[in-house]
Amino acid sequence: MRTQSSMSNHSLWTILAQHKDTLAVSAGVASLVVVGLLVHILPVLVLAAVPIGLLVLTLFIRYPRIWLYTGVLVNYFWISSGKGDEDITLVEYALVAFIIGGLWVWLIGMVIIKRRRILRHTGDYLLLATVVLASGNILLALVNDDATVLRWLREYLLFYTMLYYLPWREHFTERKHIILFFMLIVAVLVAIGASNIWQYVRAASNVQYAFEVWTSRKSLNTHIFLCATILCVMGMLFAATRRVRLGFTFLAAFYTVVVVVSFSRGFWISGILGIVVTLWLLERRALSKFVLYAAVGAIVFAALLQVLFPDRAALIVKVIQARFASSTEGTKDISVLSRVYETQAVLSYIRQYFLGGTGLGTTFLIYEPFERVFIRVSFIHNGYLFVLMKLGLPLFLAFYSAWIYMMRKAYILARQNANAPLQRICAAGAFGSLVAFSLLNITSAIPEGRDGFYCLSVLYACVSFAEYLPAERVQKNVS
Repeated sequence: MRTQSSMSNHSLWTILAQHKDTLAVSAGVASLVVVGLLVHILPVLVLAAVPIGLLVLTLFIRYPRIWLYTGVLVNYFWISSGKGDEDITLVEYALVAFIIGGLWVWLIGMVIIKRRRILRHTGDYLLLATVVLASGNILLALVNDDATVLRWLREYLLFYTMLYYLPWREHFTERKHIILFFMLIVAVLVAIGASNIWQYVRAASNVQYAFEVWTSRKSLNTHIFLCATILCVMGMLFAATRRVRLGFTFLAAFYTVVVVVSFSRGFWISGILGIVVTLWLLERRALSKFVLYAAVGAIVFAALLQVLFPDRAALIVKVIQARFASSTEGTKDISVLSRVYETQAVLSYIRQYFLGGTGLGTTFLIYEPFERVFIRVSFIHNGYLFVLMKLGLPLFLAFYSAWIYMMRKAYILARQNANAPLQRICAAGAFGSLVAFSLLNITSAIPEGRDGFYCLSVLYACVSFAEYLPAERVQKNVS
């Protein structure tokens, strides 16, 4: 008689075998996309770009899951680039064409050609209303500031990527689809996370002082790794088999290290609170397990520091302690003081443009206490103030009402699916991440960059997976 672990292992290989054709085609298409991204280096391939593009487009329309799986892999480039530079490379154009263009083609095909109903609940309508109505925001941006069409477009198109949960929900309708989807995301995040850790290890190997530990930090895509950590913690606690729980444990530990080397205390604190709140509300016995695992993880992390940096471990621990301690210093902490000046400036703009907003892509003037100068910036560290200032009150209410709606639905589904591990992991992970992001959004804007919107799309997809995975398939996969 097979054990649960062997059954789980067999199930995984069965899923991979069932998707061998899809995986092969996805790998081939991904290779073509990479070639397209490198086309500015190899001009001779320009002549082949059009027929290759038409071939790929036809393939994606015929097999939309191949497009979506390939898109997960291409997201390695999408979420790792695009820092707001004025110069736009051909790589950026290729990424926008693939990510945004692909979504537009799908929306047009589903709504206009197939006349399918893709909106299912209030959250869908609120999100779509935010995206559609924000298109008129360009007029305000050009009138209120020196914003260019390009700067407006860069911020506006990011809102579209949030809608990727719609095709994910439509086409990932079975357990095997969802598992493969998450496996590809794991592969991408492990690649990015390993790069982050390696860069930090190289930089930290030569530090002599505590401030150098801080300046060596790697904060790339921390939103995504915080989200991944919370989802994996839920998998570690709620998965059905020991083998799967062990896999989630390793992933949670890895992603946690990536978050830690960002030295961003806002992420640390909000992540811990998101997990604690979720477990306190759902299953308090699991909370005690998490505390135990966290304590063991901290001991292992400290031991690894001693092994990797025998001469500098004390400096790293000192910086971590200082980051937590400075959270209680208020405006004595200069980073907190800079947020105060930023908030004061943003509030003055909000008072002037309360209803319509200043427009996406607009900049504002703030005092920078680090350099003791006034500078003009477009980035706002507070995600609530970002949406309120740039989109105005009505769209602020629409955007965050959808956020709250999805968070509430995730909580309800997590309680309802206590005996369905996959659904519960998705729902509990989405709820915990949205709770954490609700706190983090005060000091690190979620709806500001590519990684923030990518996280929202994945979390909203998790809510949909928990809600719409066919009930008759749930009972077969509970063991």
